[in-house]
Order: sequence, then C-alpha cells, then structure tokens
Amino acid sequence: MKKIITILCAGMIIFSASAQSNSVTAGFGLLNTKVRIQYEHGFADMHSTGANLGLYLQGQKGQRLEGFYRIYFGGDYEKGMFMQASAGAGMFSYLFSSDDQFIDQNGISLYKDDGEMFTTFGGSIGLGGKLTTRGGFVFESTLGFQIWTPPPSNFNEDFVEANPGYAFGDAANIALFYLGPGFPLMYQMKFGFNF
Repeated sequence: MKKIITILCAGMIIFSASAQSNSVTAGFGLLNTKVRIQYEHGFADMHSTGANLGLYLQGQKGQRLEGFYRIYFGGDYEKGMFMQASAGAGMFSYLFSSDDQFIDQNGISLYKDDGEMFTTFGGSIGLGGKLTTRGGFVFESTLGFQIWTPPPSNFNEDFVEANPGYAFGDAANIALFYLGPGFPLMYQMKFGFNF
C-alpha cells in the first residue's frame, strides 16, 4: 500500500510540475563579454524560481551559476513586472595565470602555484519586466544591484615580503573583477521561449 501511495504522490507531483510554465532564455553582454543562459519555472500564479548560468569570455574568464526567486506584481509569472533575488557562486581565472609566472631578480617567484582560478560567492536583488507572446516568445529585462566576493591575493608570501610596495598585481586583479563579473550594477536583457 505504501508503494502505491508513493507512486501516486510522485505522479501527482510530476503532473503538477509539468503543468506549470517553464521558459528558457539567453542573452549576451557587450561591455563585459559573456553569454547568459537562464531556466525559469513558474508556480503559484505569481512566483517563479530558476537558475542563470553566465559564461564570461574575456578578462577574468570563467563561469557563474546563480539561483533566483521572483515575485510578479501582476499575478502572472508569464508577463509583467517582477522583483528578483538571487544567490550563487562562480569560478574565474586570475589576471595573471601560471603562464605569466616568472622569477624576480632576487630569485623569488611572483605568483602562487596553488591554482589559476578563484571562487566567488554573492547575490543580487533587482526589478525587471517580462513579456511572453501567444506564440511563446519571451523577452525580459532586469536591472539591479549585485555584490560578489573579490579575488584573494595570488602572490606568494616571499614576494610580498621582498617587495612590499609592489601591489599592482592584487590591485589589477580586484579592479578587473569589479569592472567585469563583480560589477555592482546588474543589467540583463534576454530572449527565449516559453514551453
């Protein structure tokens, strides 16, 4: 009996989940070259949840995955204005990689050898709008504010002790991050399909 009830519950969950609206959208960034792919699943008339995958192609290359939750003001998750909150993690390359590693004149290595990538965590909050046509075409735009952890230093302790005034590398990594994937202002525009 327990198996039959479990199968019936699983079937009801699958049926109710498939009856909801889903959309897949994509966009790209011009100032900070990236491609963004988004999946959104609507439920309860005015709520939706989903995930964004951003692939950054220039500067600090890498990827970032964010989960989001939306509340639609008009009571319809297929169109109208919404408020969005998201959180996620990303993995990006440093400005200088191991290919750029060199030995200083004192025989001290400049960069750490513990990896070429760093992890960042953060989130965003924003407002946006979504339009879904009868044919299933989706257009959406989001504007908001985001905060992400900056890259840690990738210089080893020997170099820092030998050259205390040389902070360009760390400053360049952090500046590039805040001009790229960690830019505080978030603007997204995406196109896709509803199914």
